[in-house]
Amino acid sequence: MNHYTWTYVGDAGRNYRVGLMYSPRAGHLLIYIGSKIVQVDFKVFESKEYTFFIEEELVHIKLERRGDEMFFFFNIDKEADTPRNRVRHAIEHKHFIHLLIFLGVMGLVVTGVVLLGRNAKKSETERIEAVLAKGSQETVGRVTIKKIDANRSEISYQFVAGTQTITSQSLLQSEPLILLVNPMPLEPGDEFNVRYSPKKPHINQMLFSEPTPQQVEVYKLRAIAKHAKLNSNAPPGMTECFVVVAFEHDSLRALADIYFQDMKPGYNLEHNLETYAKLIANKGFLLKMEEKCGHLIKAD
Repeated sequence: MNHYTWTYVGDAGRNYRVGLMYSPRAGHLLIYIGSKIVQVDFKVFESKEYTFFIEEELVHIKLERRGDEMFFFFNIDKEADTPRNRVRHAIEHKHFIHLLIFLGVMGLVVTGVVLLGRNAKKSETERIEAVLAKGSQETVGRVTIKKIDANRSEISYQFVAGTQTITSQSLLQSEPLILLVNPMPLEPGDEFNVRYSPKKPHINQMLFSEPTPQQVEVYKLRAIAKHAKLNSNAPPGMTECFVVVAFEHDSLRALADIYFQDMKPGYNLEHNLETYAKLIANKGFLLKMEEKCGHLIKAD
């Protein structure tokens, strides 16, 4: 005779001991709660289910035949249309409504904070641009990046205005991979043009869309290094020629395609392995490659 027991805890914390006795050979079955017998059955050899109430809770004991063995399961029915479940569903619905209201309020608060932050930055940018529109000079500024944590960096830049060395914080959003409008990634020491007010040099703006000629050459070297690393079997001189032709074909956008040629679109929508594939399949680009780099292929 097999014997199985479960414990159900009622509303007031009362424990109900539910037991089942079953004879595999004869198929006789007995179910009891405490000292009270609630079910007796005979010759039960196939899957079967018994249903009864404990207090106001509907419970099921299920017998399930699996090959030569019988398995036993005790379940509380929270879906059937019973007074207890109607109360339960009403409470759950109420809690769900409260949760939606809470999430809605939190969403409004977060949206408000984000919009305030954006408006503050926008207002600051507009104020700077208004001052510079009245009169400004340009010089070269150099970027400094200070890592705050794994996901954020603080961007600043320095430039010389007359006899002063000015250090300013950038309004550019900081991320692990900072993509600019030029659109290469930002690194410490990168150089861009800076506009500033001659009377108030602390009012200034770094033009990240305007890398200096020296910075453009740095971008080419970075693209060459990345391409050489990913294409180590290229003929001598081919990588350098490839990058130069790509730059002539589509400026910094082509350099970015080369630099991010091993990146999935999910990480960089603008420049990735797919845009790189389009670059090297472009007929105009291929004609330029044949004209300026063809001798390197033939030499190999």
